[in-house]
Amino acid sequence: MRPQRLQHPSPGGSLARLLLLLVLPGAAQGSFEVSVSPEAPMVEHGGSVWINCSTTCQDPGARGGLETSLIKTGSKSGPGWAAFLLVAITEWVSAPQCYFTCKGDTKVAAANISSYWVPERVVLEPLPKMELGRAYNLTCWVLNVAPVTHLTVTLRQGGRTLHTETFQNHTGTGPNDIPVTHEITPRRWDHGQEITCHAALDLTPHGPHFENSSSAVELKVYDLPEEPQLLTSLYIEVGTRATARCRVAGVFPSAGEARFTLSFGGESLNFTVTTSGDTATAQGEVWSPFLGQRELNCTVTMGPVFRSAGQSVRIYSLPKPVLEVTESRTLVNSSVTVTCRSPEAEPLGVLLQLRDAKGVLVPSAPAQPPVQFQLTAGEEDDGREFTCEARPHSGIPAVKHTSARLTVLYGPRMDDSGCPREWIWKEGTEQNFSCLARGNPAPAVECTKDGVSVCIGVQRQVRREDAGTYHCKASNQHGSASRDVTVQVEYFHVLPLVLGLVGAAAAGAGLAVWGYMYYRSKRIRKYRLRQQQAKLVEQGKPAEQRSLNGAAQSPPDVEHSV
Repeated sequence: MRPQRLQHPSPGGSLARLLLLLVLPGAAQGSFEVSVSPEAPMVEHGGSVWINCSTTCQDPGARGGLETSLIKTGSKSGPGWAAFLLVAITEWVSAPQCYFTCKGDTKVAAANISSYWVPERVVLEPLPKMELGRAYNLTCWVLNVAPVTHLTVTLRQGGRTLHTETFQNHTGTGPNDIPVTHEITPRRWDHGQEITCHAALDLTPHGPHFENSSSAVELKVYDLPEEPQLLTSLYIEVGTRATARCRVAGVFPSAGEARFTLSFGGESLNFTVTTSGDTATAQGEVWSPFLGQRELNCTVTMGPVFRSAGQSVRIYSLPKPVLEVTESRTLVNSSVTVTCRSPEAEPLGVLLQLRDAKGVLVPSAPAQPPVQFQLTAGEEDDGREFTCEARPHSGIPAVKHTSARLTVLYGPRMDDSGCPREWIWKEGTEQNFSCLARGNPAPAVECTKDGVSVCIGVQRQVRREDAGTYHCKASNQHGSASRDVTVQVEYFHVLPLVLGLVGAAAAGAGLAVWGYMYYRSKRIRKYRLRQQQAKLVEQGKPAEQRSLNGAAQSPPDVEHSV
């Protein structure tokens, strides 16, 4: 039960009015007034209030009262005033009448009482998962509130006010359930924000002020701006498995929240989902045991948003072709037929082609009749590989191969490329004697020198006695071949080298003696010239003449032994 509030009368109001009558000129002539307090009380529904009636009449015989349909449980009175207690007020609007009779004249004053009801609840309707950029209504309900004219409802997002609504023009008197609606268009940054609804019942100055609010509701915003992409082959061979991927980018708020459905030919597929940034990818396997067209479908869902994509896949059949060689092991110069055919008796829509490592031997042709190629086997055909290719006639980018290798048997062949006729080695170097022969099967090669078998292909140090002629023979079950190989060994002779060194030493000694004699003779000539110049100075000749005479009359050089 709601608590009841009582409003008590104020006797001081009657005294004030009595004093007012003493100073008013009209009071001396018998005029009076009637007043009520409070004039417009706000009382909680089912509550109580004191109504104080006052008059300016100074006649002690004046009588007053309160006319009302409300329940009166108590009263008080005094000179010029009377107070009445009204209880269990359930009328939403009432107007009790205060009256006084003064000297036969009656006057009335009314109090306008309003009942209020504090909102039971403030409820914000649940918000759906929202698609980015689409308009939605926020609806708040204020339940069982009165009087509505004093109600203010505010919608807020976080600390920001979205919408405020008042109801001054409301005409009802009793309690009502009041809805407030506001349209929003969510953006990415709204995701995770909280919406609240606040209700304020403001009864001041005649009553209290009440506030209530709803529980917060979180905004959830989703976006799939791009269509899914299907990544798989457009053509799948019947009975084989192929990988199918469905990828979607730009997922908001999180790629991990994307939900996929994959189906192939109307049947759901098992798949795994991986994410990278704002991209999510579902991957599964598709296959079909039947020929024809199948539909691959992918649907991605993010909250209320979904995107779908489809792709048609053709299931085809392409049997592996058969390649036949009349004699896969044949003797040289034998006739060989190579046949490329389909394993089916009546192949439909299959093209066959026969080729080898160098290119196409027989161009593409229908599988009926088989494709054939004839040749005379030569040594160069040994190891030759033939390939039979099968392709669908309808342009499907598929191909299957079958290969076979031809073996040509022939006797040994020896030439300079494998067994040179001449080797030139230097004494002391490391060499190996090599002689190879070709043939099929590979021939055995044996070499001898002076009737002694020689190791082939073994490295050894060259000696002078390795020089000579080697007799080599190659053989297999289809014949034999022989070849002589000559080995020359180069080496140095010691005697000419010694004589050369002695001659060089003698020549060096002769040059040394000649140089010494020349140097000695030159020193003697210089010595004699200085002696002659000294004699001329002693005879007193002028310096210029002595110099000239000395230069012109130099005595001849005479060699002396020292």
